[in-house]
Parts: sequence; C-alpha cells; structure tokens
Amino acid sequence: MATAAINPNNALYAKKRKPTYIHAKAAQKNFVRKIYQNIIQEHVLELEKIATDCDTFQQNISEQEKDLYHRSLVKQVNEWERDSITKIKQIAEDCRRKLIKLTDDNIAEIKKKLNQFITDFKKIRDDDDFHEIHLNKLRLLLEELKKRLQQPLNVSILEKRTSFINKISIITKASISG
Repeated sequence: MATAAINPNNALYAKKRKPTYIHAKAAQKNFVRKIYQNIIQEHVLELEKIATDCDTFQQNISEQEKDLYHRSLVKQVNEWERDSITKIKQIAEDCRRKLIKLTDDNIAEIKKKLNQFITDFKKIRDDDDFHEIHLNKLRLLLEELKKRLQQPLNVSILEKRTSFINKISIITKASISG
C-alpha cells in the first residue's frame, strides 16, 4: 500500500493536483482580466484627451475665423502698409517744402529782376532816348520773366523707378518647394 500512496496514478494524488491547476488558471485569468481592464481604462483616458484637444482646436479655428485682423501675418502686412504710407507721406512733404522754397526763391528773384526792369524802363522812357534795339531787349526780358514765373528754370520732378519701400508678397510652402 505504500506504493499506492506514492503512485501518481492514484486517485487521491489526482484529486489534489487538479484543484491546484484550476486555481492557477483562474488566477491567471483574473490577472489577465485586470491588465486588460487597465489597458482599456488607459485607452478611454487617451480617447478623452484626444476629444478635449479636438474641441480646443475647433475653438481656435472659430476664433481665427472671427478675428482676421489679429492674425500675425495680417498684422505684419498692416504694419508694412502703415510704414510704407508714412514713408511716402514724409517724402511728399519734403518735396512740397522744397518746391515751395524753390518757388518762393524764384519769385523773389523774378521780383528783383522785375524791379530792375521797371527802373531801366522808366529811365529809358524818361530819357526819351531809345531805339528799336532797346524795345526788343525790353520785350525779350519781360517775356523771359513771364516764362520763369510760369515754369521755374531748373526745377522738375524726377520719378525714380527704384523702390525705397520694400515690396512684400505672400509665399506659400508649395511655391517654395515646387
């Protein structure tokens, strides 16, 4: 009988082994189920995070659609426009001042020459000593003074085709690469 107790084919030995194997299988199933539940919970949390990020992104898109003038590139274009207009206005103002000064100087010079002309004219008339040459000279001098008043000599506007304002354009990544 001693051999019967040690024999693995013995019914008592078999009964003892079977529950241990079943308990190990059940423990393994519980362990796998817990791991699986943890993985599912992590996936649910990640899915919620993605949903929150998507909602935030949609809100950003809506805000940008409503607020065109506050986009950074639009701001940059607006600043360029203001700077360019300021430069143009400054140059125009400088040119106006210079033209006014030149015109005033020209008028002062014409007045000076006209006063000299009037003095010479009165002298010739008072002396009653004039010839056709004097008349032609007086007529030419008076015509020259009239022309200088209409179009000042040595003054014109020069328009250069070189740009003092930086030209801007929009470049997309597609236009850079292809």
